[in-house]
Amino acid sequence: KHFDWLYNRLLHKFTVISVPHLPEKQATGRFEEDFIEKRKRRLILWMDHMTSHPVLSQYEGFQHFLCCRDEKQWKLGKRRAEKDEMVGASFLLTIQIPTEHQDLQDVEDRVDAFKAFSKKMDDSVLQLTNVASELVRKHVGGFRKEFQKLGNAFQAISHSFHMDPPYSLDALNNAISHTGKTYETVGEMFAEQPKNDLFLMLDTLSLYQGLLSNFPDIIHLQKGAFAKVKESQRMSDEGRMDQEEADGIRKRCRVVGFALQAEMNHFHERRVADFKRMMQSYLRQQIIFYQRVSQQLEKTLHMYDNL
Repeated sequence: KHFDWLYNRLLHKFTVISVPHLPEKQATGRFEEDFIEKRKRRLILWMDHMTSHPVLSQYEGFQHFLCCRDEKQWKLGKRRAEKDEMVGASFLLTIQIPTEHQDLQDVEDRVDAFKAFSKKMDDSVLQLTNVASELVRKHVGGFRKEFQKLGNAFQAISHSFHMDPPYSLDALNNAISHTGKTYETVGEMFAEQPKNDLFLMLDTLSLYQGLLSNFPDIIHLQKGAFAKVKESQRMSDEGRMDQEEADGIRKRCRVVGFALQAEMNHFHERRVADFKRMMQSYLRQQIIFYQRVSQQLEKTLHMYDNL
């Protein structure tokens, strides 16, 4: 419930920041070990992302969530955070922006480019999630079953060779039987492998699915600000609005624009670091896995050397 409270405070306060979704919860009363482990891993990723964010990590409510150990102090800090008036649109009043001139059309073009990028990335993250999830199912189901079938077939060959003792060669029979057991072991290795690589990949992809799903609403906010600037300037030109009021609207739009660009910059920075780490981890674990498989097969192969 503490995580839920924090998440809702973050959503309420930071409308121009993509707050990562909390990992899904288990159905009431069901606490399978695998699910608990998955949620634990994903909460660690969530916390890692939160602490990397230059604004979210400094939020008083988040600091209170991290550091408070006393129940009485927790309640006081909780009430203080809930009384915070600088939330939503009011939070933008707390932002100081650079004095440099920034053409609003350039900002709009950059936001449009990011909108197209985030949509494409969202699609590709979903595609990889589906492919990786299907591969997990094959590892724990189809791959294991096929290697077990192959192992059983080798052992059947070995068993048949025992049927006529005068012509039976125990060393060969034992080697073939061992080969069958080796492939059964390899099948079990395939079934266990997703815990070392694909699960970790899916954790990162899940985090980014949540982050990317927030951007349409954030970009819509910016688009609304752009539209207000254009409308206010038109009204000012027609004499239906004071230029001072139109300038105020333009300034507020610049604040939203800088805030969104800062969020876009941070997203790209994290994306590069996270996906580099994800791909390196996956490939390293794949190499370790296939080396282990290779070692099993090489040991088995040596059983045939001195026949």
